[in-house]
Parts: sequence; structure tokens; C-alpha cells
Amino acid sequence: MTKKLWGGRFTGKTDPLMEQFNASIVFDKQMWRVDLSGSQAYARALERAGLLTAAEAEQIVDGLEQVAGEWARGEFTIVEGDEDIHTANERR
Repeated sequence: MTKKLWGGRFTGKTDPLMEQFNASIVFDKQMWRVDLSGSQAYARALERAGLLTAAEAEQIVDGLEQVAGEWARGEFTIVEGDEDIHTANERR
């Protein structure tokens, strides 16, 4: 089983019915483009704030463009543990 992004304070296992109820990735898939655009904008903002170098920001933006290409070509695969579109995109 993959480690959940959330739930660090829970001691018991999540009921499978709750997992199914809470799953949003099916709907989130429609938002891949805006999620990637937001992440690219954030990388550029971090560069402007001096927290990333220009090279680091460009590497992030280029990597996210590659992920966008996978989505556009229908090659992106959702895997178990992808809790939402952002964690799926960031996993790549």
C-alpha cells in the first residue's frame, strides 16, 4: 500500500468504502492543464523571489511541459496513490 499524503495522525487503516468515497482523481483529471500552469507560474514566482535560480526555474517549467505533453498525447497514467491531480503531476 502506498503512503498517503494526508492522514499522518490516523492510527487505523482507512476503510475501503471511505477511500472510494474520497477519491477525486477521476474528476481531477479534467484539470491537468490548469494545475500544470499553476505550478509553472509558481516556479517563476519563486525565481523572481530569489528562491530558485533561473536555471532551476527553467528546469521545473520544462519538466512540467513534458508532463503536459504526456497528458495531451494520452500517455499520462494515473497510478494507485495519486490522491489528486496535483500529486499525480508532481509524481512525474
